[in-house]
Amino acid sequence: MDFVSIDFILYFLPAFLLLYLLVPGRGKNAVLFVGSCVFYVQGEPFYAWLLPVSILINYVFSRRLRKSLNGREEKGKSAEKGKGEEKDKGTEQDKAWDGGRRLLCFVVLLNLCVLGCFKFWGYGIPLGLSFYTFQVISYFVDLYRGEIPPEDSIWRFALYLGMFPKIGAGPITSYKEIGKEIKERTISSENVQEGLGKLILGLVFKTQLADRLGALWNDLAVAGYESITWRYAWLGAVAFSLKLYFDFQGYSLMAIGLGQMLGFHLPENFRTPYLARSVRDFYRRWHATLGLWFRKYVYFPLGGSKRGEGRTILNLLAVWLLTGIWHGNTVNFLLWGIFLWCCIVLERLLEKIPFVKKMKVLPHLYLWFVIPISWMFFAITDVTQLQLFLCRMFGIGEAINENIMDWWVQLRRYGWILALGIFGASGLPEYACRKWKNNPIFNLVLAALFWLCVWSIMRQGSNPFQYLTF
Repeated sequence: MDFVSIDFILYFLPAFLLLYLLVPGRGKNAVLFVGSCVFYVQGEPFYAWLLPVSILINYVFSRRLRKSLNGREEKGKSAEKGKGEEKDKGTEQDKAWDGGRRLLCFVVLLNLCVLGCFKFWGYGIPLGLSFYTFQVISYFVDLYRGEIPPEDSIWRFALYLGMFPKIGAGPITSYKEIGKEIKERTISSENVQEGLGKLILGLVFKTQLADRLGALWNDLAVAGYESITWRYAWLGAVAFSLKLYFDFQGYSLMAIGLGQMLGFHLPENFRTPYLARSVRDFYRRWHATLGLWFRKYVYFPLGGSKRGEGRTILNLLAVWLLTGIWHGNTVNFLLWGIFLWCCIVLERLLEKIPFVKKMKVLPHLYLWFVIPISWMFFAITDVTQLQLFLCRMFGIGEAINENIMDWWVQLRRYGWILALGIFGASGLPEYACRKWKNNPIFNLVLAALFWLCVWSIMRQGSNPFQYLTF
């Protein structure tokens, strides 16, 4: 069961929401816990044991970490019992901090090893493993740093990691962002209505845009990279770029909308990335919660940009190599990370030239040139085929049985959906949902689009979100 299945849309979700909204007070957490269990077991029947085992083990370690850091609460208080006792207290605190640091390192490595085993040993990725692993790590690091209070209840800890709106593909959410709402939250009719609008818009993005744009990319793959023109190659690259955006943004909007309907405010994951002016700006807007995670827990601990330009470049390399590894265990993902790192390093050098900062249009054109190229590293796992496709994009080498009008045939067939995709990537649909959320005519349009999506799923079947495989 996933968000774009009839079982979820017409059966599970209405029944769950009805029960959730009727149950008063703290009973909502119980309904959410049971609902999340049902959703997870239906979506991951073979590895259904993994999430509860992970929750239990990490909860036990969180209690041990809290115990080892109890001395922190006394840190900074003035001594009242003499220097000797103060010295003894300091020694105990140092031991507590050392023990906590060792335990933190062990827990982080343990969770990363579990993730690595599934990613690199061919077992298949259990639902949500990449995402809740990063949330576990953020919880322990924030707890160690004293940024969050420890969670005493194993049930609330389980909800933080496993609530069904975000279990599949995020957004990656820190405990600081939703910890208070897990304990107590307010549900209003306005939030339910607004959340439902986001849910429907995400469903439209997935079924009416992402899946249709994906058909163009599939047609190109069937034709064979060796026989296409450079125009068709670029058309396919743009289609895949938009397809990936609407696929992942569709999931994120549905997750955020579901969370809002349940009283949670999940963090925004996409902020019109294709309107960015640079690759750096693009990845502040694209999968923003993943980028924030790497900045906070990898880039800044390595020193960020405070240790000179050379060290900054190395820190960025580490971040992008790890980002590539997180996405997959094939070489193309490493090449993807290295390519983006090269672009970011080049941007850092060019931005020192005064007139570059004053450019208005060129940075956007540059981004629309670079990003589709980068997504080809992401889309094509076979390095030989990747090399062939990049050659086709730049007209290098001779094509076999080339049809010089292939691009025009596909443009006539898919031009309308490409135009809708460009419009959708502008952020105007999300703006309309916010602006006209109380407009009856707009809500009727949303209702019609919802049933159009249901009809599409019933006719074509469920097409899972791409990021569920990462």
